[in-house]
Amino acid sequence: MKVVHLMGIGGSGMASLAGMFVEKGWIVRGSDEKVYPPASTELARLKVEIFKGYKSENLYLNPDLVIVGNVVSRGNPEVEALLTSKIPYTSMAQALADYFIKGSTSIVITGTHGKTTTTSLLAWILEQSEPSPGLFVGGIPLNFEKGYQIGSGKFFVTEGDEYDTAFFEKTPKFIHYLPHHAILTSIEFDHADIYKDLDHVRTQFDRFVRLLPKEGALIACGDSDLVRKVCSETSTGRVEYYGKKPENEWRVKNIHDTQKGKSFELMFHGKRLAIVNSPLLGDHNVLNVAACLAIAKNLGLGMDKAVQSVETFLGVKRRQEFLGEGHGVALYDDFAHHPTAISETLSAFTPLTKERKGRLWAVFEPRSNTIRRRIFQETLPLSFILADEVIIAPVYRKKDQLSEQEILAPNDVALQIREKGKNARAPQELEEIVQILLNETRSGDVVVFMSNGNFEGIPLRVKNELSKLPQLPSH
Repeated sequence: MKVVHLMGIGGSGMASLAGMFVEKGWIVRGSDEKVYPPASTELARLKVEIFKGYKSENLYLNPDLVIVGNVVSRGNPEVEALLTSKIPYTSMAQALADYFIKGSTSIVITGTHGKTTTTSLLAWILEQSEPSPGLFVGGIPLNFEKGYQIGSGKFFVTEGDEYDTAFFEKTPKFIHYLPHHAILTSIEFDHADIYKDLDHVRTQFDRFVRLLPKEGALIACGDSDLVRKVCSETSTGRVEYYGKKPENEWRVKNIHDTQKGKSFELMFHGKRLAIVNSPLLGDHNVLNVAACLAIAKNLGLGMDKAVQSVETFLGVKRRQEFLGEGHGVALYDDFAHHPTAISETLSAFTPLTKERKGRLWAVFEPRSNTIRRRIFQETLPLSFILADEVIIAPVYRKKDQLSEQEILAPNDVALQIREKGKNARAPQELEEIVQILLNETRSGDVVVFMSNGNFEGIPLRVKNELSKLPQLPSH
């Protein structure tokens, strides 16, 4: 029986890859500094042995293969031990391609925003029409209950991340995924720790769309001028655009809120194909649904069945995830960590908040490598304009040792929000956030926690503490 060792196993993608190797019949081990839920929960279920910290002795069993996550770099003692050994090694992205994607019709979902939800939804649509597609996504789709599926069908759906692959290969992960068809949702500046500006990011998407075969379908968001520019100048595949604008081949019209989410008309070349009732909140998710239905038609799937699949989609953990209600206060968890994603997330929750006749609370942790920096210092406040109450948590500290001049200033962000007429605070300690929410929320309020990490357990703690309190007063 073969043995694989994953360095940086605590990442969501690496944990999913570990599960795939377990199902493939390999013995799986891994190492990381810290492993948090949901990755830790999944790895425990799989009975994967995890070594705490990176050490040369973690390779003592001489595995058949080592998969190196992009969280580790030269100077890491385990990396240095690997490089002096004769053990074969590869990246997460290349291992996924070599051992699981190869031989399938690969569909890659990429873009700055919406990848996880769109990938999960497309996999569910395929599951209902073409059973058992392969799946690899950086989240946990609730219809599948895990972020991966080896699959026995002809399709493999992958979330294509533009972040770099490994210390020995500074290329985007999505370059490896052998794309035959693709969805491109958006292109914005992100990942400031590896890309210097928007042009640098755009170059990575140029490279990706050149990989598509001529017969492959590229479903791209035509409402974005930059997406159109990239596709028109560099795509080798067959491009169809989607969005709200009339010039798109696929157009969404008559969007309105329902008790369960959104309803809209899906048009193709000016003719109505379907009325779609989606359980997902927000206009951005209307576009994600439209992209999935567009590619489903390109794959030859029946539109009626595809639309029915949308209606039974349960969503993704940590994407508009309902945590529960504590005595009248509805609590949600979301992954938003970019100004555009924050704005879209709050827009999605606005109708619900109005219906509940409460206030919309935005509780945000600056945690990603980009948002921790001052890059969006001036634009970030505008992202919170739809919230009634804003709490900016302390910047998450990492070992990169950014200077104080480089790090985002939460107090300044809060001040700019207050200058726009909204209530905003930037507590110095996470404990203050808990106390503010326990003391000041009222029945009917909606609280949205936003972070690309676990927010140090704050969301579930607030939920548990609220449930212990007496009935809160309504507005």
